[in-house]
Amino acid sequence: ALRDLGHFCHPVSSTLIKMGGNSAERESAPLVLATRPWQPAWLVSVPVMANVATIQAQRAAMTFRHHQESKNSAGGISADSIKNVGDLSKYLAFQPQYKAQLRARPDVAQGELVHVTDWKLLTPDDYDRTCFHFEVDVRGTAMEHAVNGSQGKALSVYATNDADKVMQFLRDMNLDPDQVVSVEDLAPPSEDGTVVLTTVYKLFTQYLDIFGKPTREFLKKLHPYAQDIQEKVAIAELTLDRKTDDFQDRQARAATFADYLTEFKSLRIPVDKYVDLIPTIKQRVYSICSSSDYRPGKCQLLVVREDWQAKGGELKYGLCSSFLTFIRPGTFCVAHSTHSMMQMPEDKTVHIFMAGLGTGLAPFRAYIEQRKFQKTQGQKVGPMTRFFGG
Repeated sequence: ALRDLGHFCHPVSSTLIKMGGNSAERESAPLVLATRPWQPAWLVSVPVMANVATIQAQRAAMTFRHHQESKNSAGGISADSIKNVGDLSKYLAFQPQYKAQLRARPDVAQGELVHVTDWKLLTPDDYDRTCFHFEVDVRGTAMEHAVNGSQGKALSVYATNDADKVMQFLRDMNLDPDQVVSVEDLAPPSEDGTVVLTTVYKLFTQYLDIFGKPTREFLKKLHPYAQDIQEKVAIAELTLDRKTDDFQDRQARAATFADYLTEFKSLRIPVDKYVDLIPTIKQRVYSICSSSDYRPGKCQLLVVREDWQAKGGELKYGLCSSFLTFIRPGTFCVAHSTHSMMQMPEDKTVHIFMAGLGTGLAPFRAYIEQRKFQKTQGQKVGPMTRFFGG
């Protein structure tokens, strides 16, 4: 119920941030509507600031739209779930007074919610790899004019963990998915006095990389939480040089944080300590395969789902490529623009030779689109030759 409740428990935009301030400041805080960010009238008249205000308004409108769609698709809320909300309800009910904001990833300053508008499978169903086309709408975002693949731009995407696997993990660890927790480490580093509130389900779905590969440093931090002395010793021994082979064997079998946590049954970890043990989900960077001059407001990717066979024969999949494999139009993801090294020659008339063995042709598609756009603008462009496959 709460895990599906619109604005603070949806798989993407869920986290509530309660800004600091004394009671007098809270009582006198101005009312700010989600779709109408406040700006002084004289400031908006300045062209540059007018553009900033427009981006802020459109960004807020995107969050509001996502919030409304999430609420409309939410199920009923049980009485037990409502009890778990506690003080969170007052922050939601009196957002202006508490200076509360909704953020998708408050720990990622550049991250923005973007709307998925297209997804197409490019390989046959019986092909040994899954390659697909992916598109998001970036109109009104800060990255709208910074996602041209022909200018050396890439898209950083923040995945979320598989919901079913997360729920199974929470059951195994006897954790309440609807419990509200305060996590200071997820607060925006530039905003002092900020408190981040989220649910346990959200913490493990959106933030913590529990299905990633741990290091020995994780085990050094983990063993004190074991209540059984034999398990405490077993965990600690895996950090020793004489147990290197055992640890490497686990690595070869792609053991995850979740595997270690569920293996040792006597572990008793306070929910707020998981942030100290497990790193957050990091961005995955993909070359952009489209030209924003040719396709205004759109950003397209060419992605292959990463897979490998771990020791023992089990097939494993990459987190973000799997996330993108199953995402569909109408949903949202968190992303931002990133600079890469692939750029077109400044001279528009030179012959460009391009070679790509697979998804490596992504930036070259952007090159072709950019030159097509330049040609339609009456500019003289040179020939292009692309080699595909190996």
